Amino acid sequence: MQSGIDVAFLAGVLFPVCLPVGVPHGWQGRLWWHGLCGGNTPGAPSEGSGMYTFQNLYDYIVSGTALEAQTSFQEPGAAPGSTMKSTKQIGDALKTSYEQSDVTADNVESGRKFFCTQSGSWGIQTGTLVTLPRPTATPTITPTPTITPTATPDWYTQYGPYPGSGDVVQIGTMYVASKMGGPGCAADVDMFWAAAMSWADGLVWLGKDDWRLPTGGVEGELSLICTNKASLDSHHGHGFWSSTLYGVDGAYAVGFGDCMVVHYGWTETTDWVRAVR
Repeated sequence: MQSGIDVAFLAGVLFPVCLPVGVPHGWQGRLWWHGLCGGNTPGAPSEGSGMYTFQNLYDYIVSGTALEAQTSFQEPGAAPGSTMKSTKQIGDALKTSYEQSDVTADNVESGRKFFCTQSGSWGIQTGTLVTLPRPTATPTITPTPTITPTATPDWYTQYGPYPGSGDVVQIGTMYVASKMGGPGCAADVDMFWAAAMSWADGLVWLGKDDWRLPTGGVEGELSLICTNKASLDSHHGHGFWSSTLYGVDGAYAVGFGDCMVVHYGWTETTDWVRAVR
């Protein structure tokens, strides 16, 4: 209602510079408002004044879509479009995201910043959790080598014929001194019977101390050795003492030339020795 005063007239009196001459009265009110607002329609936002759309804010909260401020003016529609979001939807998205977070300062590595949504600690917080240094590489554990002791060869393998030293040879159940010039034959020295018995009893050789003179007689050990003399490293045809007595003052011996069994008085003659065990 104009109350006897035309709107165009008021506009023309108050803002004469904004009213073009000859404009129909029906348009004068609109042109008056147009002139009052500067005569310009909205244009592009000035630098730094662009705003985010609700849709952009919502996508950023829900899926991390980058925020992008608008660089040109967009005429708002009569209602939100199908792809637009309302402030309620944005608020609900924020609430849902925040309620899922249960991290506190003691769960976050010391010195690291994080956004806390727990009551009483809302906002940017600094972690306090102390963690051990992470190894730069997985250490290689070198297993301790198992030292397998070298097996000690049995006695006869070590001192018997090749690959042993050849100091002894097995004849029957006896181990017999094989080398005439060796310790087991008193270094090829002849002696009286009593001395021969004493020598054999005290002989410690090749780690053993149970050496003795072989038994005598026709079926004695000394005759068996003579029969197998070819297996000895060295020998000669002289007689060798046995440990077997003959009478009250003699002992048996065997001549290694023909393996004949003989006997002598203890002090009647000297003979050679060959220890056995």
